[in-house]
Amino acid sequence: MRKMMLKCLGVAAAAFALQFTQAEVKAGLFDQCNPCDEVTACDPCEQVSCGTKGTWFVNGHIDSGFWANAHGQRNEYIAGVRHGFNPVSANTGLLQNVQNTGYQVNQLYVSAGKTVDGTHGWDFGGTVDFVWGTDARFVQAAGLEKANGHDAEGWGTGDYYSAFAQAYFEAAYKKLNVKVGKFYAPFGSQAFKSTDTFFYSFAPTYGFVPATAGGAYATYTVSDKVTVYGGWVQPDQIGETKDDNAFLGGVVLKATNKRTLHYAFAAGENHVGGPGAGVDYFVNSLVLNSQETKRLRSVLDWSYIQAKIAGDTVSMWGINNEWIYQYTDKLSFGLRLACVRGGGYSSFYGVIADNQDWYTVSLGWKYDANKWLTIRSEIRYDEVEGSPVFSYDKDYQFSGGLSTIVKF
Repeated sequence: MRKMMLKCLGVAAAAFALQFTQAEVKAGLFDQCNPCDEVTACDPCEQVSCGTKGTWFVNGHIDSGFWANAHGQRNEYIAGVRHGFNPVSANTGLLQNVQNTGYQVNQLYVSAGKTVDGTHGWDFGGTVDFVWGTDARFVQAAGLEKANGHDAEGWGTGDYYSAFAQAYFEAAYKKLNVKVGKFYAPFGSQAFKSTDTFFYSFAPTYGFVPATAGGAYATYTVSDKVTVYGGWVQPDQIGETKDDNAFLGGVVLKATNKRTLHYAFAAGENHVGGPGAGVDYFVNSLVLNSQETKRLRSVLDWSYIQAKIAGDTVSMWGINNEWIYQYTDKLSFGLRLACVRGGGYSSFYGVIADNQDWYTVSLGWKYDANKWLTIRSEIRYDEVEGSPVFSYDKDYQFSGGLSTIVKF
């Protein structure tokens, strides 16, 4: 009996020593902290730093496919011009990421960085996203990829461009999170990354709200239902001029277990060119995400921008409504209805002229074959009331395409 007790004590001591040794080898003495009410190798009440808690990551995707229009209009280019794509050729610039006919690599996207987790104290990290392809021009920022904010496109030529979609430093402490650098602007429901969208083509509302912003903002989690944020930004630029300044603010409200409401706004001025040549602007968006049933979810997105240019006030608004039905674990179907009312404002990729109405309907499906492959297809109808904008003399267009997303 005595020998058996000694053996048991020896095994227990060895197991304890082995566990402590493995913890040191894997993470170090002050990593992987537990709450204060547990006995750990860390300082029990965070009097000393318990090390980094976020994780390093490198991932990305390749989104490529083809898109064509019923008019048969092909790509046309202006000879001798570096960014010489004729915007009324092909599928026209109105369709953003599918404006060119035929096969195209929309996004070769690589993301690297470190996530943050401020649960047990300060944690620091950041993210750098680089993208190359026909879509990259939409996330180029004046002062970084574009030497002049008035250039149509910066890094790249022809159909293909490149950009740092995001490049920011991040810090977290408890319920507070701070980002400094270039990041996605929190407007509308339309994401830029292909892996975060259902449809192949962008919604029309994506065309006139800022895609990115440079600056700094802080996010604070008030409760499990309310999150607020605010800071200073430069929409679609990063440090090109000190004369472009805006306040960015917003709130995310989890109204119910099935519905989340997100409101974001930016109010500022851009006085490039001196007094009298500036623009005072206000842009905002309201997004309602709903889980209607176990398989059906919807999003309702309203965006609006107003600007005062040389004493004249112009505005533009748009509505985007999507329904996504998850038929099986891998196959889903979607319907999108959207419209935009033009107001002659074009600083953030304005797309149509004053007092023109643009309507669009999209039907699509998405098949997640496995963890690394997704296939999407979409057919779309667009109509613009007013001046013809499709294939020179048409005010409507049927179009469609197929894309594949390979994740790595």
